[in-house]
Amino acid sequence: MSFVSFKDVEELQIYRNGFKAGRLLRTDKGCQFVYDESFLKEAFYDGLSYQVKKNAKPIHYKGDNLPPFFAGLLPEGLRLKAVINQLKTSEDDLFSLLAATGASCIGDVYVGDQEFKELPIELPQVKNINFYDQFQKSINQDLKLKREDTFSGVQEKISASMISFPLRAAKKGKSYILKLNPKDKPNLVKNEHLTLRLAKKCGIEVNNTQLVYDKNNNAGLLVERFDRIAVEGHKSPLMVHQEDACQFLDMYPANKYRLKLSDICGGVERFASAPIIEIQKLILQYLYSYLVGNGDMHAKNISLQTHFETGQVRLTPAYDLICTYIYKDRKMALKMNAFDDNIKKKTVINFARRFNISEKAMEASLKKLVMSFQKNKNILLEAFSEREGELYLKMTKKRIADLS
Repeated sequence: MSFVSFKDVEELQIYRNGFKAGRLLRTDKGCQFVYDESFLKEAFYDGLSYQVKKNAKPIHYKGDNLPPFFAGLLPEGLRLKAVINQLKTSEDDLFSLLAATGASCIGDVYVGDQEFKELPIELPQVKNINFYDQFQKSINQDLKLKREDTFSGVQEKISASMISFPLRAAKKGKSYILKLNPKDKPNLVKNEHLTLRLAKKCGIEVNNTQLVYDKNNNAGLLVERFDRIAVEGHKSPLMVHQEDACQFLDMYPANKYRLKLSDICGGVERFASAPIIEIQKLILQYLYSYLVGNGDMHAKNISLQTHFETGQVRLTPAYDLICTYIYKDRKMALKMNAFDDNIKKKTVINFARRFNISEKAMEASLKKLVMSFQKNKNILLEAFSEREGELYLKMTKKRIADLS
């Protein structure tokens, strides 16, 4: 299929983890989704997403030519710009962009004409390539292969300059994202690696990461994906259903900085199997970001996933954690009540109470978080210059006091 023909595509076949879910059709006023009869009979799934439930009748969408869930599958940043340029289309031609890039996305929903099988790239090649050359190659191949993963891991703020692309290890049956430093922030991947390491010490569940180096000694951060599960006897990892907060709130990605923490907690309350537990986990993820100075915890950096065996819906591990405070990004992207800074313990207790979390439970978990952070916060200094380290320590001293 040529680049130009993606703009002429009128119908997309939509799959969920190997099952044909239905058809997405472009219409004059937007689009419509029609479930496949066989998928309607599939007992394990109650729909395509948390919002798009099974319906024997066509589901019509007016306005934008993709509904929010599908729009949330599109890449962002450098990848999106490259695809727009190659298609010679506009950034609001969402249907054509999905046709071009939707062969494999975060989660288990994708565009295809058959059951999708991921093509592995052996990890030992990391030592034999230049990361930046490989990234450019991956962009150029996006439309030709329709087998490069697309993911929305490039943000508008500090991490906008973070370079990311997928790798897979056939022998281990695992999938990874490789993140690279931008030219103007040579320690950004180390910043993220240590911020995630510190989070783990503070009791926050995170994805596994490893610093790796290419043949020219360029640093990269190898991030193990948690939307892919290695299953014994299978060469390709199993896809796990995952939706970011914009998707499960039925909001377009452009709203990721406009939503409030209460909006997202409301969505977790609606869809999670154990909402009180998951909301408390989310609040602690948020407070860790406050303590560490991560001002880029927006709605697309919070996700729910469905366990592939039990069907239980829960928060994913925390991801895309970076100390952005040293880059002058100092307020929280999501507000807790009316606050994006100077968040006090009383504010946290009152917020948690809105979602049926007792004062005693919230106070105990908050105290544990603050104590662990205080004990381990210096881990991050390794990624900073002397001036950045001084700024970080001054900030953490105040925020620890805020929450104590």
